[in-house]
Amino acid sequence: MEKYLAIDLGRTKLRYSVITDGLDILDQGSEYTDIQNEEQVFAPIKKIADQYRGKVEGLSLTMPGVIDSANGIAYSGGVYGWVRDYPYAQKLSEYIGGMPVVIANDAKAAAMAEIGYGALKNIQNGVMLLILNTGIGGAVIHNGKILDGAHFASGEVSYIRGDYKRRDDYNDMFALACSIDGLSRAVEETSGKANLNILRIMAKVASGDEAVTKGVENYCDRLALYMYNIQCVIDAEAFVIGGHLTDEPRTMKMIHEAVVRQFGADRYGNVFRPEIKECVFHNNSRMYGAVYNFRLQTGRLK
Repeated sequence: MEKYLAIDLGRTKLRYSVITDGLDILDQGSEYTDIQNEEQVFAPIKKIADQYRGKVEGLSLTMPGVIDSANGIAYSGGVYGWVRDYPYAQKLSEYIGGMPVVIANDAKAAAMAEIGYGALKNIQNGVMLLILNTGIGGAVIHNGKILDGAHFASGEVSYIRGDYKRRDDYNDMFALACSIDGLSRAVEETSGKANLNILRIMAKVASGDEAVTKGVENYCDRLALYMYNIQCVIDAEAFVIGGHLTDEPRTMKMIHEAVVRQFGADRYGNVFRPEIKECVFHNNSRMYGAVYNFRLQTGRLK
């Protein structure tokens, strides 16, 4: 039984797990970190790596940004502005004392978990959308594998624009329109209730609050429109939706209904409606994807 140290790097803290090749989580925890420079990010990672040195095969890191996983290069780092054309895996491995390191974009890691063990298993062509608090992570699956693209930026769906006249400046960008924050704004527009989180929104939907429900429906229609646009290019068999939104079954039902409406309104009937699936792994998707990526990059996958 092989063991791997998986670390998911976020804006203010990182989560870590020690996971076996059979996906058993043996240990887990978190550490606060900062985004300003290499030292602030790498130091807490080294602290964790030192605990498991000699007990794991290596470290598999998931992070924001445009990532070349095969060569361990981060061409950008999302909120980590100091990351640019950076040999991240090599530098981190040197910093933590030579432990093998592989890296992956966080949304693509979530998709790897679904490809290897979940909702995208045996799907040849699909799309993973990871709806986060502040943006949309994406991954395109082609021939059963993650599609990197010419610059390793395939799946960077956050930047899709929705209004060709740019009347709303950048507020029509997918990341702003359909993040969890976008859901809150959509509910506020119809109900006047500000800063509701997903749990409070769904509680009000369950209680029959018509104004809040209308806001959620508007949000789902907006999400379905962006999914329609992506489908015109990708022609996917399935879209898998992940992130906090999928923790609430009623939301997934409303998203499915919105997709049916959107594709049903296509006057030409030439865009095939994909199957809409909920992710299998939810909060641990990137951790399991990190395991898949380590095994992929080190030749352990059969």
